[in-house]
Formats: sequence, C-alpha cells, structure tokens
Amino acid sequence: MEGQRTPEILDYRNENGHGWRFYKDDDVLRMIGTTIEDDNKMIQKVQKFQLRDDDVMIAAYPKCGTHWLWEIVTMLRAGNSEYSRKTKEIAMLGNPQFEMADQLPSPRVLNSHIYFRYMPEKMVEKRIKTIFILRNPKDVSVSSYCMFNGFKNMFRFGGTYSEYFDLFLDGKVPGGLYADYVKDWLQATQDYPDLPVLTLFYENLKKDPVRNIKTVADFIGVSVSDELCEQIAEACSFKKMRTAGEEVKERLANMPDLRKDGHKLLYRKGEVGDWKNWITVAQNERFDDAIERTFEGTGIVFTYD
Repeated sequence: MEGQRTPEILDYRNENGHGWRFYKDDDVLRMIGTTIEDDNKMIQKVQKFQLRDDDVMIAAYPKCGTHWLWEIVTMLRAGNSEYSRKTKEIAMLGNPQFEMADQLPSPRVLNSHIYFRYMPEKMVEKRIKTIFILRNPKDVSVSSYCMFNGFKNMFRFGGTYSEYFDLFLDGKVPGGLYADYVKDWLQATQDYPDLPVLTLFYENLKKDPVRNIKTVADFIGVSVSDELCEQIAEACSFKKMRTAGEEVKERLANMPDLRKDGHKLLYRKGEVGDWKNWITVAQNERFDDAIERTFEGTGIVFTYD
C-alpha cells in the first residue's frame, strides 16, 4: 500500500444517494468502510500473513462461486462429503477476522476477493496452489446486486438494479471493475509462471460438477474416487449448501446472523443465465460493448446460458 501519499477520495454515490465512496491505491479502488487507515492496516496484515506450504488458495471476484468452491475443496481435503462447521469467512483474506485462520489446522483452504498485488508476500516463494474461478459478468452483476441490496445494513445500498447496473459497468462497486481484477491475476500468472494456478469457470462447474471436481482434486494432489466426487457434487448443490449454512455452520462474532433469510441471499439461485430475467435489451447491448472493451486481450470467453 502507498501509505505515504494522500489518497484520492472518490464519491460515486448517485443523485439518489445510492452507491459508495472509495479511495484509490495503486490504481485500485478500495471501498471506504471504516477508515482508510484501517483498510491500509488490514491489507498490510494480509501481505504479512504467514502461509503454510500445504495451503490452497481460492481467488475470485465477488459472487463468482467462492463459497461453492471453498466447500468443494474443503471436502476434497477431508476425504468425505461432510460439511465443516467452519465458514469460509474464517479463512478469507481481507475479511476483518481473517487472522483467525492462524488457528485453523493444516491443511487449510484459504480464499480471497483481493487483487494479487495485495496477497501474502510468500505466495510465489511457497508456490501456493491457487484456484482462480471466473463467472460471466452478467450473472455476477445480478448476484452481487441482490446481495448488496439484501444486506442493506452491511453494504449500505438500497438502489434499483438499473442504478447498480450503471455502477457495475464503470467498476464503481465493491470489488472494483471485474475486468481489472481478472487482468491483475492474469498478469500474475505471466509474471510468476512457477505459481501453480488452476483456472475454472463457474458455468463449467455447474454443467459438469463431477468432472470439474476431479480436476480440482488432481490439481491439489488428492486421490479421489468417482463416487466421492459425485457425493461432493450432491452435497454442494445450492439447495443443500443453503440448508447446511442455516443448520450446520458456526456463526462468527461480529458477523450478521444469516439464519433467517441471509443464506437465501448468499445462496440465491446459482443458475447460469438468470441475468435474462433482469437485464433489458438496451442494457444487454451496453453490457456486451463493455465486456468486449474491458476484457479485450485477455482471451477469456464467457458462457451466458
């Protein structure tokens, strides 16, 4: 972090007061939650976080399947399809309580939404196996809107999807511009070819979960049977994960109580193509133009239905 400079404050709330205030660090938008100083300290702690040789990292832009994949990898490492009582937030770098991950036994499954440049300094040296999961931007926009709008007290956004749509296309949302996040990680894979990274697509995992779960198992070095992959795929269906979230998971202190309706927002639908129920023809044309422009040169081709 560039704490020596006075950060630029950017207020992207619209005329209705919906949106967020950010500061810019190294060309990355960081949402102002408590204070900029506190956010700087948190990022510095993430960078100094002590990794273990057998850690696995899941990297994803918000609402790209982090919960889903975390449960899958956790089950693969446990060698069964039983739910851990822990939630991914305890091992989520960038979450206010991420340092609790120090208390987790090995092997740990860590996760994060932050840019590679802010990740622990030992990522490359320790060759931490990283799974990078992508999801089509249209479904990401709808899913993130529903979460932000549903958790109004936490995310302070009560606007319509049309309002959020404009902010999302410009990257004026928590997480920043989706393409910038993706490009940051793609650049890291080019700069550090020894860093083992497996890239998955949400839509492929949805279409053929057993095959993709086996791919993940091979990548992290776990020997599994087809039967176990099928059991994990079933256990990690969205309906069952929602139920597990309500009945099995431990609640972290200072985190919202999700037991009533919260898990319906975290595990809302999990469908591919739900964006068609939200995005108008005119908005879709703008979306296509924005995706073509911002993802140009990445070679990434998304699946939308």
